[in-house]
Amino acid sequence: MATVHQVIALAAELTDEERRVVVDAISPKESLEELAQVWSDEIERRAARVRAGESKRRPVDEVFEQVEAKLASR
Repeated sequence: MATVHQVIALAAELTDEERRVVVDAISPKESLEELAQVWSDEIERRAARVRAGESKRRPVDEVFEQVEAKLASR
């Protein structure tokens, strides 16, 4: 039987689409449905904040630079 490290190494060789297929195959369907609902609720919450003028808008380049800086500092 393959070890977790061997499975991860093999998965790293897969394309993004192949990884999605694997994740879908081994994920409990209930958790995927729950995750979809949680994201749907979050999207609606964020959209409502934008519509109400409560959300600060920032250029996407600025957001990506901030994320990249945080990741680089790890």
